Amino acid sequence: MSEEVKVERKEPSFGYALMSFVLVLALVLGCNHLLGAPLQAMFMISWLLIIPLCMHLGYTYNEIWSAMMESVKNGMSAILILLAVGAMIGCWTACGAVPTIIYAGLNVINPRMFLLTTFLLCSFISIACGTSWGTLGTAGIAMFAIGESLGIPSAMTVGAIVSGSYLGDMLSPMSDSTNVASASVGSELITHCKELLYIVVPAFLISAAIYALMGVQFTSMNFDQSYIQSVIASMKHYFRLGLVAIIPVITLFILLFMKKPSFPSMVTSALIGLFIAVVWQGASLNNIFGYFWKGYSIETGEVFLDKLLNRGGVSSMFGSGAFMLFCFGMAGAFNKAGILQAIINPIASKAKKPIQLTLVTQIISTVGNMMGTNTFTILMCGTLMGPVYKKEGLHPTNCSKVMNCTSTVVTSLIPWSVDGVYIFGLFGVATINYGMYSLYAWIVPLMALLFVILGIRVIPANVNLEAGEKYHKAKKIAG
Repeated sequence: MSEEVKVERKEPSFGYALMSFVLVLALVLGCNHLLGAPLQAMFMISWLLIIPLCMHLGYTYNEIWSAMMESVKNGMSAILILLAVGAMIGCWTACGAVPTIIYAGLNVINPRMFLLTTFLLCSFISIACGTSWGTLGTAGIAMFAIGESLGIPSAMTVGAIVSGSYLGDMLSPMSDSTNVASASVGSELITHCKELLYIVVPAFLISAAIYALMGVQFTSMNFDQSYIQSVIASMKHYFRLGLVAIIPVITLFILLFMKKPSFPSMVTSALIGLFIAVVWQGASLNNIFGYFWKGYSIETGEVFLDKLLNRGGVSSMFGSGAFMLFCFGMAGAFNKAGILQAIINPIASKAKKPIQLTLVTQIISTVGNMMGTNTFTILMCGTLMGPVYKKEGLHPTNCSKVMNCTSTVVTSLIPWSVDGVYIFGLFGVATINYGMYSLYAWIVPLMALLFVILGIRVIPANVNLEAGEKYHKAKKIAG
């Protein structure tokens, strides 16, 4: 009988873990910046570096590969939702939903109030639907088109869209991020959402006030009214506009509000859009599933309108889906080998007071987002930091709300993250450009930290929030 060879596994040192992380980012971002290599391709190639780095610690290829596949499996839900969003955009355009929303917006929105209106609209829709991506791909697309027609700088428009879309994604009880954040630390979902309100409401009001002030500069702006009228006329010429056209939109909101699963709700909405495209818009039966798969296609002669409407389809999201797949795989390998923990533990072990714990949680959330995936980051951070909060006598909701206020919004500011790639794919505006105008993504993490510094809603572990017990500011703990 042959003796089984046992390889001693080594705990990665902080230096080795940090070197591994930096090497992967250097490979991916270096080739992307210097050679123009697609991020998807470079993250795929990076697996050839990631696997040996993990095997060097004593793990077998099969162990690392299994961990990567398990992580990919866990991330498939997000990838499928991404593909459903692509289908929905193509079908909503074909049935006239997107043109109807754009038409209505061009008729009622003025440049001065545009940024504020965009932020408010995307906020309310994302809260109702619980999805930032769905809001970005629907209301976001429409508001972007209106902003282009009004002459509003694209970066400002996308910044307002992103701010509103991610506000709902971190607050709505229907949001994946909110559910994962509360579940990862053992906090009750509704309690988590209620506690978030104390931070979100001030951040929301500050963001809204700044967008209102930013809009003042467009009061006397000489935008081309004749061009807007030309776009409106083209919309009316090529589409039948009205309430019937937006039935798929209404259907989606109803399904999500009823807490139906996101993927089947989005696909159902897309199929209803195809039905309306046939019976209301007169689309050919031979073309409708092309809208679902390849996206909508039209030639109006208006360059702007063609660029706006020729989009969507499942296939348009393959690049972003592949990017997510490779990011999930990388996260799974590094998690299996303990590389992420080796980077984080030396920092987390020194955190004792609420302010320190908050800062560490925010650092972990940001570093995790640099791995490309928000869901994995929240799970990882909650698993690592939840017990630390409890050990220091703090309620787990303290941890979950800081994670939600950081990871969920900061991921939209990282160019190579899944969200950054998705937003760029939708609007063609670089993260570095829209990031400075994505006010909410900057304000809400700072607000979360400020609350802890001031001792506001820092909750002791022995407080039963679910039972509605009253408590005062925990100044003693904050100190």
